[in-house]
Amino acid sequence: MKTNNTTKNRNRYPKRYMPGLDGLRAIAVIGIIIYHLNKQWLSGGFLGVDTFFVISGYLITSLLLSEYEETGTIKIKQFWLRRIKRLLPAVLILIFTVTIATLILKPSHIVQIKHDAFAAIFYMSNWWYIITDVNYFEQFAFMPLKHLWSLAIEEQFYLFFPFILVLLLFKFKSYKNVTLIFWIVSLVSLILMITISLMTAENSRVYFGTDTRLQTLLLGVILAFAWPPFKLNAKPPKVLKIIISTVGTIGLLILITLFFTVEDDSAWIYHGGFYLISALTLLIIASAVHPSNIFAQALGNRVFVYIGQRSYSLYLWHFPIISFIHSYYVAGQYPLYVFVLDLILTFVFAELSYRYIEVPFRKHGFRIFSFNSLFKTSLIRTIVALCVCVPTILVFLGAFDKLGKDDITHKKTTFHSTNQDKKIVKPKPIDNNKDTDKQSKSNKDVKNLSPLLLGDSVMVDIGDTFKEKVPNADIDGKVGRNLYEALPLVNSQYKDKTQKGDQVVLELGTNGDFSKSQLDELINRLGKADIYLINVRVPRPYEQHVNDMLAQAAKEHSNVKLINWYKTSEGHTEYFAPDGIHLEPKGVDALTDQIVNALKK
Repeated sequence: MKTNNTTKNRNRYPKRYMPGLDGLRAIAVIGIIIYHLNKQWLSGGFLGVDTFFVISGYLITSLLLSEYEETGTIKIKQFWLRRIKRLLPAVLILIFTVTIATLILKPSHIVQIKHDAFAAIFYMSNWWYIITDVNYFEQFAFMPLKHLWSLAIEEQFYLFFPFILVLLLFKFKSYKNVTLIFWIVSLVSLILMITISLMTAENSRVYFGTDTRLQTLLLGVILAFAWPPFKLNAKPPKVLKIIISTVGTIGLLILITLFFTVEDDSAWIYHGGFYLISALTLLIIASAVHPSNIFAQALGNRVFVYIGQRSYSLYLWHFPIISFIHSYYVAGQYPLYVFVLDLILTFVFAELSYRYIEVPFRKHGFRIFSFNSLFKTSLIRTIVALCVCVPTILVFLGAFDKLGKDDITHKKTTFHSTNQDKKIVKPKPIDNNKDTDKQSKSNKDVKNLSPLLLGDSVMVDIGDTFKEKVPNADIDGKVGRNLYEALPLVNSQYKDKTQKGDQVVLELGTNGDFSKSQLDELINRLGKADIYLINVRVPRPYEQHVNDMLAQAAKEHSNVKLINWYKTSEGHTEYFAPDGIHLEPKGVDALTDQIVNALKK
């Protein structure tokens, strides 16, 4: 395609506002917010990020190609300045606000947040979280800046893509050849995701990586070459209008269905699924940007446009607000008003950011800050900016590092205790009182028990307390352990625990789902031993299935009994840490007593 520098060409393809894209942004950000409020409501809401990636690749490329065709070149410096004015002020205010809020409300986390803030300022959050082995899909850790990983990828793309685009355009001239190169690179990114995903058991590396997520952005780039929005015919044949609207509608319905059905641990999305979903999004975008079809008009309704125009602000503010508010409650047991408060504060802060930071700075730059009392809005904005900037600088300089503590480093990750570790328990004097005699007998019975307990981090939590009550117990707990890991453990270390009268307590299922065959195989391996299955309370999608499998096993096997921790702990928020899984002292005592009582029977 030849370029043309004439004014005639500029007038022929004028840039226009596309409300359909804002409508699609609205759907994407709504999906993301619901996912972060409670992933069980919308398990695939995280796919909204990929929708943003495709839109970004498409829109940025469309604008750059339009400039190239009008002027014969691309002014990269001006492009960067526009991106900085559009994105940087709002994210800086967010980072500074979160840092100060952490200092005031969560001072023990200040060192961690300082590191996250540094990475966010330089748009390197995604690689920082890869280096520090952060799991994006773990919602219960207090990390209010974790969502900025996606902005980091976009900014890295904005930094290098214009250079590459200009080089390719001047080298090959032909749009067809340039498009082919971008498509090949997208396939390389896809292959990288599949390969790394197969080599690693944890998905965060491929989810965070710029190299593995480039595929989605490049599909948007390719669409910009194939379907330039500023050149589309505003009056196409009626049949074509119907086809375009139908394709967009079907694509959007499929995408929304995926929002409800896909889960973040679904293997297929890392083995080509993201590529297919992004390709589906191309069809929606192609319909949304067309100037004359019913689908684009419906998607560009006032409500969606309002939300879509503020999608950047909503994305910035929703996650920190949810993180701070939810940290004061037990996960999975949030009162309804908590979610209402999340949404109200998200929209209030987003509106303030959009109206007083984003739009003014995009239009007027640094002139929006002033100490001139004649311009009250500018004066207030300047004072607020200083109030968040100065303390944040002190935090970055390490002035408050002494307040921080690393809870993760000092937390136990395993608990392993055998009969050889038992303490010598001195018998207590026995009172002649009948009740005291009964209690003494009960205590004696407990001391004589010698069960094997296998579990995960919850077992680690109760290990010390249980060992005090049942000194002869063998306890083996490990953070992150899944049920399928128990069988090789039994085969290697506990293969003698299979006789009638042996007691084996299994507390597994917190960290992931399992199949009936996996559970049956473990039960059969334990032979005639009395097996006690502890069901789970974990605010994750697999909770119900895990508990159903355990209950079914107790019905099918005569030597298997169910310890119903899910029912016992219901309504007892005081039992749990904020993640809704791990136990506070009262929860430790409650679960320990429930296990002991089951064993005594």
